[in-house]
Amino acid sequence: MDMTERLAKERRARLAAERLLEQKSRELFAANEKLAMHARVLSDQIVVQRSVMREAQSEAEALKGQNAQFVTALEQAHTLAVMAERRLWDSIDTIRDGFAVFDSGLNMVAANRAYLGAFAGLNVGPGISYQAILQLAAERALVRLEGDSPEDWVARMLARLEDEVVEPVVLQLANGNYLRLMDRRARDGDMVTLAIDITEQMRIWAAIEAIPDGFVLFDREDRLLTCNQQYRDIYPESADILRPGVTFEDILRQGLARGKYAEAVGREAEWMSERMAAHRAPSSISEQKISNGRWLRVLEQSTPDGGRVGLRVDITDWKDQQAALEASRLQAEAANRAKSAFLANMSHEIRTPMNGVVGMAELLCDTQLSEEQRLFAETIRSSGEALLVIINDILDYSKIEAERLTLHPEPFDLERTIHEVAMLLQPRARAKGIDLMIDYDMFLPTRFVGDPGRIRQVLTNLMGNAVKFTDQGHVLVRVVGPEGGEGVQQVHVTIEDTGIGISQTNLEHVFGEFNQVEDQQNRKFEGTGLGLAITKRLIERMEGSVWVDSVLGKGSCFGFRIRLPVSEKVPGARLPITLRRALVVDDQFINRTILERQLTPYGISVTLCRSGAEALATLARDSGFDVVLTDHDMPEMDGLTLARNIRAAGHHTPLVLLSSNPFVARDAGADLAAILQKPLLRADLYRHLQALSVTVAAAPLAGPPMALGPRQMRVLAAEDNRTNQLVFAKMVKDIDIDLRFANNGREAVEQFQSWKPDLIFMDISMPEMDGREAARAIRLIEDGRSHVPIVALTAHAMDGDGTEILASGMDKYMTKPLRKSAILDVLEAYCPEEVRPVGAAA
Repeated sequence: MDMTERLAKERRARLAAERLLEQKSRELFAANEKLAMHARVLSDQIVVQRSVMREAQSEAEALKGQNAQFVTALEQAHTLAVMAERRLWDSIDTIRDGFAVFDSGLNMVAANRAYLGAFAGLNVGPGISYQAILQLAAERALVRLEGDSPEDWVARMLARLEDEVVEPVVLQLANGNYLRLMDRRARDGDMVTLAIDITEQMRIWAAIEAIPDGFVLFDREDRLLTCNQQYRDIYPESADILRPGVTFEDILRQGLARGKYAEAVGREAEWMSERMAAHRAPSSISEQKISNGRWLRVLEQSTPDGGRVGLRVDITDWKDQQAALEASRLQAEAANRAKSAFLANMSHEIRTPMNGVVGMAELLCDTQLSEEQRLFAETIRSSGEALLVIINDILDYSKIEAERLTLHPEPFDLERTIHEVAMLLQPRARAKGIDLMIDYDMFLPTRFVGDPGRIRQVLTNLMGNAVKFTDQGHVLVRVVGPEGGEGVQQVHVTIEDTGIGISQTNLEHVFGEFNQVEDQQNRKFEGTGLGLAITKRLIERMEGSVWVDSVLGKGSCFGFRIRLPVSEKVPGARLPITLRRALVVDDQFINRTILERQLTPYGISVTLCRSGAEALATLARDSGFDVVLTDHDMPEMDGLTLARNIRAAGHHTPLVLLSSNPFVARDAGADLAAILQKPLLRADLYRHLQALSVTVAAAPLAGPPMALGPRQMRVLAAEDNRTNQLVFAKMVKDIDIDLRFANNGREAVEQFQSWKPDLIFMDISMPEMDGREAARAIRLIEDGRSHVPIVALTAHAMDGDGTEILASGMDKYMTKPLRKSAILDVLEAYCPEEVRPVGAAA
């Protein structure tokens, strides 16, 4: 074969091999494709299988965990149940009451310590029967069987258990305690027993039963809870319905229907409404009369839970006592009225003639009399005044005893009040040769609100005693005032004397009634022994206190302390005191000190001298004094002699004489700038110093005297007693007034209309028309268009008279016997501006 054929054959063989190789390559590729597909499917299956295996493994593990949880929870539940059971029994063991559980066969399953403790020392525990326990209690006398035998008592106690509802039973133990035994059947046939200690409740109930009053208790629905036997005995008509659960209204209606309530007869519906309203109030106290005539006090009070507790107290005996007391009170009031009327009549009957005796004696003393006649007249006057003091003391003490004395506060000047009392006592002090001095604190107000009449009475008692029991030396009234609250001042007043004094053993009795210290020194002094007792009562009525210090043979110091509202008026414009230097001459150290304290605050430099000779020597060395103030009564050289010697020495310094008897000083003819009454009133001293300042500054400018008014003051005095008319006329004869008298109230009204007086003095007790009726008639005529002052003149001095007098339309009242100075004060107070000033007649 040639090459070409070989080459062609090889070429064909190569081509065939290439085609075969291509075919096999395609087959191999297809096989690879199938293998890859199967591999992917297999891989997916493996993944799925692995996921299923993982889920199965997770579920297995979860089941395994749940099983463990269930086991743990079961164990915990068991533990909690055991703990709960233990706690339950621990709790049951802690309660004071006995607790036991019996099975359906009445054998004990369990019991707490309180239950088992009742059977200490006995074989009582789980497994013992209920009957065996009862037999042990009865045979060992653990309970009181109330008269039953042990067998009967056990049988009765077991028989209770057969009832559908086992009723509780109260047992009394041998030690006296009480138990309430409560048995209850459970649904499974078991029985629970509870033994409750009710000893305290039984004791309380025994106490409620023992009280003599009716006791009742209602719940918040007004239903009866309980009541004691006394309550049932009080309301026997309602006893048959007094059971727990009945309402209060039902109880009332049954009692009402059976006539139990006497006060409800004829007004049953209204009474029922009132009684229910009182019952529903939070608390109420009322009185009730029941059908048997006895009286009850009904007390009802709400309880915290909304219920009501009530008491019914039999007050029949108390009512009888009250009726007896009321009858006694009416009898006593009638006796008191009779006593008051007697005192008032006695006062009137005694004071009316005493007005004539004392008044005429006072007028007689002002006339020209021989020494013997003057002695007789002075004795009549002093005896009459002493009798009036005794009458006043008895009347005042009677009013205090009857608690009828009332205070009448009004603005007043305390310093002036003290000064007025001192002026009344000055003649007695001057006659005994003793100094009566007042030391009023410079920085203390003078005007207060109080009862000036009663304060004046206290001062008169204390100062009068000091003068009475002092024969030599002095009596000093000292007034100071520690700081009080706003608008209120505490005032301390002391009255010091150098008299006979009081022993320490008698000090505690000095303020007693009708007490006078009896000894050789004071037996000569007269009095009722009521003055200090009245003083103490009056100060206590003013909410103050009174005290005394004393040394026998050296003197006494009486004092009182009161709180008074301040009533200072705003001071008006006053002339200045331009004096700068003053010479004070007085032999008494206290007087010199008081004057120095009174002058220094006004910028006055004070030089003190103890005698007239020392004063003359001082003036010889230094004559530059603006004023000389000298006492009148001094040893060796009195004030009048000193004044003459000063003028004789060529000194022209103004001289002011301080005298306890200014009338004698005025007649001496000494060249004096002023004569001032002792004890010295600060206002008078300052007024004269101001006048001396003006005189020094403007003496040449003195003007003409003031012209008199166009007419006299018209004064009408209504008085039916001729003696009293005479006394009144004599007392005012030197006063520049036009005086007319009316014999009764009717004439007074007529003269008021015809004569038009400026002031009316009106007696109270007069015939035809008394003073009160006349005053009302005059006020009715005036009808508010004008107002004439009416001053009552009364011999009555009982408490309440003044109020009644003022209520009739009068402006003021004066008590007889009258004093000339008091009449002059009234005339000056009510003198109209358009008439001549009241003063000495021209």
